[in-house]
Amino acid sequence: MSDFIKLHTFNTFITIKHYLVGPPRPSWDLKFHLLWATLKSSSEVFHTKTIEQIQKNTSYPRPAPAGVTINEFKINNEYRHEAQVHIDKILKPYEHVLDTEWKDLKDDGINAEWVQVIEENNEIKKTILYFHGGGYYFCSKESHRTITGSLAERTNARVLAINYRLAPQNQFPAGLQDALAAYLYLLNPPKDAGFEPLNPKNIVITGDSAGGGLGLSLGLAIRDAGLPSCAGIIGFSPLVDLTRSTPSIQRDECVDFIPKITGCVIYAESQAYNECKEKSAALTAKIKEQNLGPKIWHDSFVKFDKRFLLYAPNECLAIPYVSPMLAESLCNLPPLLLTAGDDERMQDESIYFAHRSAEPTKYKGPSYNADKFEKSPFQTPTNTTLEIYEEMPHVFQMMDHSNTTKSYERAAEFINRVTSSLDEPLPPSSFNYVNIKGEFSPLKEHHKEVLKWEKIGIIPSFT
Repeated sequence: MSDFIKLHTFNTFITIKHYLVGPPRPSWDLKFHLLWATLKSSSEVFHTKTIEQIQKNTSYPRPAPAGVTINEFKINNEYRHEAQVHIDKILKPYEHVLDTEWKDLKDDGINAEWVQVIEENNEIKKTILYFHGGGYYFCSKESHRTITGSLAERTNARVLAINYRLAPQNQFPAGLQDALAAYLYLLNPPKDAGFEPLNPKNIVITGDSAGGGLGLSLGLAIRDAGLPSCAGIIGFSPLVDLTRSTPSIQRDECVDFIPKITGCVIYAESQAYNECKEKSAALTAKIKEQNLGPKIWHDSFVKFDKRFLLYAPNECLAIPYVSPMLAESLCNLPPLLLTAGDDERMQDESIYFAHRSAEPTKYKGPSYNADKFEKSPFQTPTNTTLEIYEEMPHVFQMMDHSNTTKSYERAAEFINRVTSSLDEPLPPSSFNYVNIKGEFSPLKEHHKEVLKWEKIGIIPSFT
Protein backbone atom coordinates (compact mmCIF):
# COMPACT_ATOMS: atom_id res chain seq x y z
CA MET A 1 0.00 0.00 0.00
CA SER A 2 1.45 3.38 -1.01
CA ASP A 3 2.15 6.06 1.59
CA PHE A 4 -0.57 8.24 0.03
CA ILE A 5 -3.19 5.51 0.40
CA LYS A 6 -2.08 4.80 3.96
CA LEU A 7 -2.36 8.49 4.86
CA HIS A 8 -5.75 8.80 3.19
CA THR A 9 -7.03 5.71 5.03
CA PHE A 10 -5.69 6.99 8.34
CA ASN A 11 -7.23 10.44 7.89
CA THR A 12 -10.56 8.89 6.88
CA PHE A 13 -10.55 6.71 10.00
CA ILE A 14 -9.79 9.66 12.30
CA THR A 15 -12.43 11.80 10.58
CA ILE A 16 -15.11 9.14 11.04
CA LYS A 17 -14.04 8.64 14.66
CA HIS A 18 -14.11 12.40 15.24
CA TYR A 19 -17.76 12.72 14.20
CA LEU A 20 -19.09 9.39 15.50
CA VAL A 21 -17.21 9.08 18.81
CA GLY A 22 -15.93 12.60 19.30
CA PRO A 23 -12.42 14.03 19.72
CA PRO A 24 -10.23 13.15 22.72
CA ARG A 25 -11.08 16.55 24.19
CA PRO A 26 -14.29 18.57 23.55
CA SER A 27 -12.55 21.72 22.31
CA TRP A 28 -10.57 19.96 19.55
CA ASP A 29 -11.84 20.51 16.03
CA LEU A 30 -11.16 18.01 13.23
CA LYS A 31 -7.96 19.74 12.06
CA PHE A 32 -6.53 19.69 15.59
CA HIS A 33 -7.60 16.07 16.10
CA LEU A 34 -5.98 14.96 12.81
CA LEU A 35 -2.63 16.58 13.56
CA TRP A 36 -2.60 15.21 17.12
CA ALA A 37 -3.45 11.71 15.84
CA THR A 38 -0.74 11.89 13.19
CA LEU A 39 1.90 12.93 15.72
CA LYS A 40 0.77 10.23 18.15
CA SER A 41 0.84 7.53 15.49
CA SER A 42 4.33 8.58 14.38
CA SER A 43 5.82 8.75 17.87
CA GLU A 44 4.46 5.33 18.83
CA VAL A 45 6.53 3.62 16.10
CA PHE A 46 9.78 5.52 16.59
CA HIS A 47 11.32 2.45 18.20
CA THR A 48 10.88 0.53 14.92
CA LYS A 49 12.77 3.15 12.89
CA THR A 50 16.44 3.97 12.61
CA ILE A 51 17.63 7.23 14.08
CA GLU A 52 18.60 8.37 10.61
CA GLN A 53 15.08 7.67 9.31
CA ILE A 54 13.51 9.62 12.18
CA GLN A 55 15.83 12.57 11.59
CA LYS A 56 15.10 12.62 7.86
CA ASN A 57 11.34 12.20 8.20
CA THR A 58 10.94 14.94 10.82
CA SER A 59 13.10 17.59 9.18
CA TYR A 60 11.05 18.40 6.08
CA PRO A 61 10.29 22.12 5.67
CA ARG A 62 6.92 23.35 6.83
CA PRO A 63 5.43 26.41 5.15
CA ALA A 64 5.68 29.70 7.01
CA PRO A 65 2.55 31.85 7.34
CA ALA A 66 1.75 34.08 4.39
CA GLY A 67 3.73 37.31 4.42
CA VAL A 68 6.61 35.83 6.42
CA THR A 69 10.01 35.77 4.69
CA ILE A 70 12.80 33.23 5.23
CA ASN A 71 16.44 34.20 4.68
CA GLU A 72 18.89 31.34 5.17
CA PHE A 73 22.58 31.82 5.95
CA LYS A 74 25.42 30.28 7.95
CA ILE A 75 26.98 31.35 11.24
CA ASN A 76 30.75 31.02 10.96
CA ASN A 77 32.62 28.59 13.21
CA GLU A 78 34.53 31.46 14.83
CA TYR A 79 31.46 31.87 17.06
CA ARG A 80 31.60 28.20 18.02
CA HIS A 81 35.25 28.65 18.98
CA GLU A 82 34.34 31.64 21.13
CA ALA A 83 31.50 29.67 22.71
CA GLN A 84 33.83 26.78 23.47
CA VAL A 85 35.98 28.99 25.70
CA HIS A 86 32.98 29.80 27.90
CA ILE A 87 31.61 26.24 27.88
CA ASP A 88 34.97 24.75 28.83
CA LYS A 89 34.95 27.06 31.83
CA ILE A 90 31.47 26.25 33.13
CA LEU A 91 31.79 22.50 32.42
CA LYS A 92 35.11 22.14 34.25
CA PRO A 93 33.48 20.33 37.23
CA TYR A 94 31.92 17.79 34.87
CA GLU A 95 34.68 17.16 32.34
CA HIS A 96 35.42 13.70 33.71
CA VAL A 97 32.05 12.39 32.48
CA LEU A 98 32.10 14.09 29.06
CA ASP A 99 33.34 12.92 25.69
CA THR A 100 35.47 15.66 24.11
CA GLU A 101 34.34 14.82 20.58
CA TRP A 102 31.99 17.83 20.59
CA LYS A 103 35.03 20.04 20.09
CA ASP A 104 35.86 18.40 16.76
CA LEU A 105 33.83 20.47 14.32
CA LYS A 106 32.76 18.48 11.27
CA ASP A 107 31.23 21.32 9.25
CA ASP A 108 31.97 24.92 8.35
CA GLY A 109 29.27 26.61 10.42
CA ILE A 110 25.74 26.60 11.81
CA ASN A 111 22.85 26.61 9.36
CA ALA A 112 20.54 29.43 10.40
CA GLU A 113 17.70 31.54 9.08
CA TRP A 114 15.99 34.84 9.70
CA VAL A 115 12.22 34.59 9.90
CA GLN A 116 10.41 37.90 9.79
CA VAL A 117 7.59 39.99 8.39
CA ILE A 118 8.91 42.70 6.09
CA GLU A 119 6.96 45.93 6.30
CA GLU A 120 7.94 49.28 4.77
CA ASN A 121 9.46 51.76 7.21
CA ASN A 122 9.23 49.20 10.01
CA GLU A 123 12.46 48.97 11.97
CA ILE A 124 12.46 45.79 14.02
CA LYS A 125 14.58 45.93 17.15
CA LYS A 126 13.17 42.96 19.07
CA THR A 127 14.90 39.67 18.23
CA ILE A 128 13.85 36.15 19.17
CA LEU A 129 16.55 33.48 19.22
CA TYR A 130 14.60 30.27 18.62
CA PHE A 131 15.56 26.62 19.22
CA HIS A 132 13.37 23.85 17.77
CA GLY A 133 12.20 20.82 19.72
CA GLY A 134 12.61 17.15 18.92
CA GLY A 135 14.18 15.40 21.90
CA TYR A 136 17.60 16.81 20.92
CA TYR A 137 17.84 14.26 18.11
CA PHE A 138 15.24 15.09 15.45
CA CYS A 139 13.36 17.95 13.73
CA SER A 140 14.92 21.14 12.40
CA LYS A 141 14.50 24.87 12.02
CA GLU A 142 12.69 24.13 8.75
CA SER A 143 10.18 21.80 10.40
CA HIS A 144 9.28 24.50 12.94
CA ARG A 145 8.51 27.38 10.59
CA THR A 146 4.88 27.25 11.65
CA ILE A 147 5.96 28.34 15.12
CA THR A 148 8.80 30.69 14.18
CA GLY A 149 6.66 32.30 11.47
CA SER A 150 3.76 32.74 13.87
CA LEU A 151 6.06 34.33 16.45
CA ALA A 152 7.46 36.76 13.87
CA GLU A 153 3.97 37.61 12.70
CA ARG A 154 2.39 38.07 16.13
CA THR A 155 5.24 39.71 18.04
CA ASN A 156 6.61 42.16 15.45
CA ALA A 157 10.02 40.67 16.10
CA ARG A 158 12.54 39.01 13.85
CA VAL A 159 13.34 35.41 14.65
CA LEU A 160 16.76 33.79 14.34
CA ALA A 161 16.35 30.00 14.15
CA ILE A 162 19.29 27.60 13.96
CA ASN A 163 19.96 23.95 13.27
CA TYR A 164 21.99 23.07 16.33
CA ARG A 165 23.87 19.77 16.10
CA LEU A 166 21.71 16.77 16.94
CA ALA A 167 22.35 13.69 19.04
CA PRO A 168 23.47 10.96 18.98
CA GLN A 169 25.91 11.92 16.23
CA ASN A 170 26.77 14.99 18.29
CA GLN A 171 26.78 14.59 22.04
CA PHE A 172 26.17 17.16 24.74
CA PRO A 173 27.37 19.90 24.88
CA ALA A 174 27.49 20.27 21.08
CA GLY A 175 23.95 21.65 20.95
CA LEU A 176 24.66 24.05 23.82
CA GLN A 177 27.81 25.23 22.07
CA ASP A 178 25.81 26.02 18.93
CA ALA A 179 23.12 27.81 20.96
CA LEU A 180 25.69 29.99 22.70
CA ALA A 181 27.46 30.62 19.37
CA ALA A 182 24.20 31.96 17.92
CA TYR A 183 23.75 34.26 20.93
CA LEU A 184 27.31 35.56 20.57
CA TYR A 185 26.65 36.12 16.86
CA LEU A 186 23.78 38.45 17.75
CA LEU A 187 25.91 40.37 20.24
CA ASN A 188 28.84 40.81 17.86
CA PRO A 189 27.87 40.08 14.23
CA PRO A 190 30.35 40.17 11.34
CA LYS A 191 30.50 43.34 9.27
CA ASP A 192 28.50 41.79 6.42
CA ALA A 193 25.67 40.52 8.66
CA GLY A 194 23.35 43.36 7.72
CA PHE A 195 22.70 44.53 11.27
CA GLU A 196 24.54 46.24 14.09
CA PRO A 197 25.46 44.45 17.35
CA LEU A 198 22.31 43.88 19.37
CA ASN A 199 21.64 45.10 22.85
CA PRO A 200 21.06 41.83 24.77
CA LYS A 201 18.06 43.51 26.39
CA ASN A 202 16.36 43.32 22.99
CA ILE A 203 16.89 39.54 22.70
CA VAL A 204 14.39 36.96 23.96
CA ILE A 205 15.48 33.33 23.89
CA THR A 206 12.62 30.99 22.98
CA GLY A 207 12.15 27.31 22.21
CA ASP A 208 9.78 24.37 22.40
CA SER A 209 10.25 21.00 24.09
CA ALA A 210 13.97 20.14 23.88
CA GLY A 211 14.52 23.56 22.32
CA GLY A 212 12.82 25.13 25.34
CA GLY A 213 15.11 23.14 27.60
CA LEU A 214 18.09 24.23 25.50
CA GLY A 215 17.02 27.86 25.85
CA LEU A 216 16.85 27.55 29.63
CA SER A 217 20.19 25.72 29.68
CA LEU A 218 21.63 28.57 27.64
CA GLY A 219 20.23 31.02 30.17
CA LEU A 220 22.09 29.17 32.93
CA ALA A 221 25.27 29.06 30.82
CA ILE A 222 25.10 32.80 30.11
CA ARG A 223 24.59 33.48 33.83
CA ASP A 224 27.37 31.17 34.96
CA ALA A 225 29.86 32.40 32.36
CA GLY A 226 29.24 36.01 33.36
CA LEU A 227 28.01 37.03 29.91
CA PRO A 228 25.46 39.82 29.30
CA SER A 229 21.96 38.52 30.03
CA CYS A 230 19.19 38.49 27.47
CA ALA A 231 15.85 40.21 28.15
CA GLY A 232 13.86 37.06 28.86
CA ILE A 233 13.34 33.39 28.07
CA ILE A 234 10.17 31.66 26.83
CA GLY A 235 9.72 27.89 27.02
CA PHE A 236 6.85 26.16 25.21
CA SER A 237 6.50 22.78 27.00
CA PRO A 238 10.21 22.85 27.84
CA LEU A 239 12.11 19.61 28.39
CA VAL A 240 14.02 20.43 31.58
CA ASP A 241 14.31 17.04 33.32
CA LEU A 242 16.09 14.33 31.35
CA THR A 243 15.76 11.93 34.27
CA ARG A 244 12.00 11.88 33.43
CA SER A 245 11.35 11.80 37.16
CA THR A 246 8.07 13.70 37.57
CA PRO A 247 4.69 11.95 38.05
CA SER A 248 2.96 13.30 34.93
CA ILE A 249 5.40 11.39 32.70
CA GLN A 250 3.53 8.20 33.67
CA ARG A 251 0.05 9.63 34.18
CA ASP A 252 -2.64 7.67 32.30
CA GLU A 253 -5.07 10.58 32.21
CA CYS A 254 -2.79 12.62 29.95
CA VAL A 255 -4.07 12.76 26.38
CA ASP A 256 -0.74 13.45 24.74
CA PHE A 257 0.92 12.30 21.53
CA ILE A 258 4.10 11.53 23.50
CA PRO A 259 4.02 7.91 24.72
CA LYS A 260 4.94 6.85 28.23
CA ILE A 261 8.62 6.53 29.04
CA THR A 262 9.20 2.87 29.85
CA GLY A 263 12.96 2.57 30.01
CA CYS A 264 16.05 3.05 27.87
CA VAL A 265 15.80 4.29 24.31
CA ILE A 266 15.57 1.54 21.69
CA TYR A 267 15.75 2.04 17.93
CA ALA A 268 16.33 -0.11 14.88
CA GLU A 269 19.96 -1.00 14.31
CA SER A 270 21.86 1.60 12.29
CA GLN A 271 25.26 3.22 12.05
CA ALA A 272 24.31 6.15 14.29
CA TYR A 273 22.69 3.92 16.92
CA ASN A 274 25.52 1.39 16.97
CA GLU A 275 28.19 4.08 17.23
CA CYS A 276 26.26 5.70 20.05
CA LYS A 277 26.07 2.45 22.02
CA GLU A 278 29.77 1.73 21.50
CA LYS A 279 30.90 5.21 22.56
CA SER A 280 28.53 5.21 25.53
CA ALA A 281 29.82 1.87 26.78
CA ALA A 282 33.42 2.97 26.35
CA LEU A 283 32.87 6.22 28.24
CA THR A 284 31.05 4.46 31.09
CA ALA A 285 33.88 1.93 31.38
CA LYS A 286 36.43 4.76 31.41
CA ILE A 287 34.58 6.57 34.19
CA LYS A 288 34.29 3.42 36.30
CA GLU A 289 37.78 2.00 35.77
CA GLN A 290 39.83 5.17 36.04
CA ASN A 291 37.81 6.90 38.78
CA LEU A 292 38.49 10.20 37.02
CA GLY A 293 36.53 12.51 39.28
CA PRO A 294 33.78 12.91 41.86
CA LYS A 295 30.49 11.10 41.41
CA ILE A 296 27.94 13.62 40.09
CA TRP A 297 25.11 11.23 39.35
CA HIS A 298 22.40 9.44 41.30
CA ASP A 299 22.51 5.62 41.48
CA SER A 300 19.30 5.44 39.44
CA PHE A 301 21.18 6.91 36.45
CA VAL A 302 23.51 3.95 36.06
CA LYS A 303 21.21 1.02 36.82
CA PHE A 304 20.85 0.47 33.07
CA ASP A 305 23.36 -1.23 30.80
CA LYS A 306 22.33 1.10 27.97
CA ARG A 307 21.96 4.82 27.33
CA PHE A 308 18.77 6.16 28.94
CA LEU A 309 18.47 8.97 26.40
CA LEU A 310 20.42 9.84 23.26
CA TYR A 311 21.45 13.37 24.22
CA ALA A 312 23.96 12.65 26.95
CA PRO A 313 25.61 9.80 28.89
CA ASN A 314 23.66 8.52 31.88
CA GLU A 315 26.33 9.91 34.20
CA CYS A 316 25.63 13.43 32.85
CA LEU A 317 21.90 13.68 33.47
CA ALA A 318 22.19 15.85 36.61
CA ILE A 319 24.44 18.42 34.92
CA PRO A 320 22.41 21.66 35.05
CA TYR A 321 22.96 22.37 31.36
CA VAL A 322 21.50 18.93 30.55
CA SER A 323 18.60 18.95 33.02
CA PRO A 324 18.18 22.59 34.07
CA MET A 325 15.38 21.70 36.51
CA LEU A 326 18.03 19.93 38.63
CA ALA A 327 20.42 22.90 38.81
CA GLU A 328 21.69 23.92 42.23
CA SER A 329 20.06 27.33 41.72
CA LEU A 330 17.55 28.70 39.21
CA CYS A 331 17.93 32.23 40.57
CA ASN A 332 19.30 35.35 38.87
CA LEU A 333 17.92 34.35 35.48
CA PRO A 334 16.15 36.83 33.19
CA PRO A 335 12.34 36.83 33.40
CA LEU A 336 10.76 33.53 32.32
CA LEU A 337 7.49 32.62 30.62
CA LEU A 338 6.82 28.88 30.75
CA THR A 339 3.77 27.28 29.14
CA ALA A 340 2.52 23.71 29.10
CA GLY A 341 -0.61 21.79 28.26
CA ASP A 342 -2.85 20.33 30.95
CA ASP A 343 -2.94 17.12 28.92
CA GLU A 344 0.77 16.66 28.33
CA ARG A 345 3.13 14.30 30.06
CA MET A 346 5.80 16.94 30.64
CA GLN A 347 3.61 19.46 32.48
CA ASP A 348 5.11 18.64 35.88
CA GLU A 349 8.57 19.69 34.70
CA SER A 350 7.37 23.19 33.90
CA ILE A 351 5.44 23.41 37.17
CA TYR A 352 8.37 22.34 39.33
CA PHE A 353 10.89 24.44 37.40
CA ALA A 354 8.68 27.52 37.73
CA HIS A 355 8.28 27.13 41.49
CA ARG A 356 12.00 26.44 42.02
CA SER A 357 13.01 29.56 40.08
CA ALA A 358 10.47 31.87 41.74
CA GLU A 359 10.55 30.39 45.28
CA PRO A 360 14.09 29.03 45.64
CA THR A 361 14.19 28.69 49.41
CA LYS A 362 11.03 26.60 49.37
CA TYR A 363 11.91 24.27 46.46
CA LYS A 364 15.58 23.34 46.39
CA GLY A 365 15.60 20.54 43.85
CA PRO A 366 16.56 16.87 44.14
CA SER A 367 17.50 15.43 47.51
CA TYR A 368 21.09 14.83 46.39
CA ASN A 369 21.48 18.56 45.50
CA ALA A 370 19.28 20.30 48.08
CA ASP A 371 22.10 21.39 50.40
CA LYS A 372 24.03 23.02 47.55
CA PHE A 373 21.62 25.91 47.04
CA GLU A 374 22.87 27.79 50.10
CA LYS A 375 26.41 27.70 48.68
CA SER A 376 25.35 29.09 45.31
CA PRO A 377 26.24 32.72 44.51
CA PHE A 378 22.84 33.03 42.83
CA GLN A 379 20.17 33.75 45.45
CA THR A 380 17.81 36.31 43.86
CA PRO A 381 14.49 34.72 42.82
CA THR A 382 13.74 34.75 39.10
CA ASN A 383 10.59 36.49 37.90
CA THR A 384 8.64 33.56 36.48
CA THR A 385 5.24 33.29 34.83
CA LEU A 386 3.80 29.79 34.43
CA GLU A 387 0.71 29.07 32.32
CA ILE A 388 -0.98 25.65 32.06
CA TYR A 389 -3.56 25.52 29.25
CA GLU A 390 -6.72 23.43 29.51
CA GLU A 391 -7.11 20.38 27.21
CA MET A 392 -3.79 21.04 25.47
CA PRO A 393 -1.10 18.46 24.58
CA HIS A 394 2.65 18.93 24.24
CA VAL A 395 3.73 22.02 22.23
CA PHE A 396 0.17 22.89 21.26
CA GLN A 397 1.59 26.07 19.70
CA MET A 398 2.09 24.07 16.49
CA MET A 399 -1.68 23.45 16.26
CA ASP A 400 -4.59 25.76 15.50
CA HIS A 401 -6.72 26.42 18.60
CA SER A 402 -8.02 29.35 20.64
CA ASN A 403 -5.48 28.43 23.31
CA THR A 404 -2.73 28.64 20.70
CA THR A 405 -3.85 32.17 19.87
CA LYS A 406 -3.92 33.08 23.56
CA SER A 407 -0.45 31.60 24.09
CA TYR A 408 1.02 33.67 21.26
CA GLU A 409 -0.71 36.78 22.58
CA ARG A 410 0.84 36.17 25.99
CA ALA A 411 4.27 35.59 24.42
CA ALA A 412 3.99 38.87 22.50
CA GLU A 413 2.99 40.73 25.66
CA PHE A 414 5.89 39.16 27.59
CA ILE A 415 8.37 40.07 24.86
CA ASN A 416 7.11 43.64 24.73
CA ARG A 417 7.41 44.00 28.49
CA VAL A 418 10.89 42.51 28.92
CA THR A 419 12.28 44.48 25.97
CA SER A 420 10.58 47.67 27.25
CA SER A 421 8.55 47.95 24.03
CA LEU A 422 5.52 48.04 26.31
CA ASP A 423 6.02 50.71 28.93
CA GLU A 424 4.76 48.50 31.74
CA PRO A 425 6.72 46.56 34.36
CA LEU A 426 6.45 42.81 34.62
CA PRO A 427 3.91 41.62 37.19
CA PRO A 428 5.18 39.47 40.08
CA SER A 429 5.78 35.76 39.53
CA SER A 430 2.58 33.80 39.05
CA PHE A 431 1.40 30.25 38.39
CA ASN A 432 -1.73 30.16 36.27
CA TYR A 433 -4.31 27.83 34.78
CA VAL A 434 -5.84 29.06 31.51
CA ASN A 435 -9.18 27.55 30.50
CA ILE A 436 -10.63 27.15 27.02
CA LYS A 437 -12.23 30.58 27.24
CA GLY A 438 -8.85 32.16 27.94
CA GLU A 439 -9.74 32.88 31.56
CA PHE A 440 -6.98 32.75 34.19
CA SER A 441 -7.22 31.10 37.59
CA PRO A 442 -4.85 29.51 40.14
CA LEU A 443 -3.43 26.06 39.43
CA LYS A 444 -5.65 23.06 40.17
CA GLU A 445 -4.88 20.66 42.98
CA HIS A 446 -3.51 17.97 40.67
CA HIS A 447 -0.97 20.47 39.32
CA LYS A 448 0.47 20.86 42.82
CA GLU A 449 1.13 17.15 43.36
CA VAL A 450 4.62 17.42 41.88
CA LEU A 451 5.56 20.05 44.47
CA LYS A 452 5.36 17.31 47.12
CA TRP A 453 7.15 14.71 45.00
CA GLU A 454 10.12 13.23 46.87
CA LYS A 455 11.77 11.58 43.86
CA ILE A 456 12.71 14.66 41.86
CA GLY A 457 15.72 13.91 39.67
CA ILE A 458 15.54 10.14 40.27
CA ILE A 459 14.90 7.95 37.22
CA PRO A 460 11.72 5.89 37.79
CA SER A 461 11.98 2.12 38.17
CA PHE A 462 9.45 1.53 35.34
CA THR A 463 8.10 -1.55 37.08
